[in-house]
Order: sequence, then structure tokens, then C-alpha cells
Amino acid sequence: MIKMSKLTEYAFMVIMALKESSSPASADHLAGLTGLETPTVSKVLKKLKKAGLLNSKRGALGGYFLVRSQQDISLNEVIVAMEGGLSLTECADDDDACHLTRSCLMSAGMKRVNQVILDALQSVTVSDILEEPKKLNLQIKP
Repeated sequence: MIKMSKLTEYAFMVIMALKESSSPASADHLAGLTGLETPTVSKVLKKLKKAGLLNSKRGALGGYFLVRSQQDISLNEVIVAMEGGLSLTECADDDDACHLTRSCLMSAGMKRVNQVILDALQSVTVSDILEEPKKLNLQIKP
């Protein structure tokens, strides 16, 4: 089974909670909104900030805030920030990861499948998954 880590799921929760804040939000405040523990939220915030998706402001009115709107942040960007990317097989993004790549009959096909998944994740934004009634319309190119 391929699935995101819990920390990545939490990152989506934190980004969605930031939408609810009209001003920079502290880790404590976001923990209260999401139901997560403050240390977990802090860890997520640090990774998202390092990836350039968030910024922070110090001081009494400080906290974390989104650098871009949720409609400009793709699911893939969040996954890359939290997990370093997605690859179905080791060879899908690194030909040197497997000594069988040159003779493997599935390597080229898996690279194409992996790219389709990455393109889909890049085309869906955080805003898209917030809008429940909206039907996602993915266009997969051959």
C-alpha cells in the first residue's frame, strides 16, 4: 500500500487551519484548531517553512502564515516538503538506484505511471480539496 505519512496528513490539516486565521498563528493556536499536539504542529510548521510554503513573524502578534494562497499550493508541493517527494519505485526518479534498470522490462512503464501521478498531484491544490462540493477534474495526458 502506498500512502502518505501521518506527518504529511497533519501538514494538510495545519495549512487548512491557517486559512481560518486572519493573522499569523502560533503553533499553540494551530494545535487547538487541529486537535494535534503542539510539538507535532511545531515540527510540521518548521518543515513547511523550510520548503518555502510558510513564513513566520516574531513578537506578540507573530506566528506562522502562508506565503501563497491555498489555490497556489499544490498537493505535490506539500508532499515534497514533508516527505521529499513521491516515487512508486526506486528507479522512477533515479536510474542508478537499481542495478537492474537497464534490463528491467517495467522500468520505463513505471516511470510513465509515476509521472502521471506527480502531474495529478501538481494539478490539485490545497484549495481544491477544501471545497468538498467541487468535483476534481484531472486531465491525464497520454
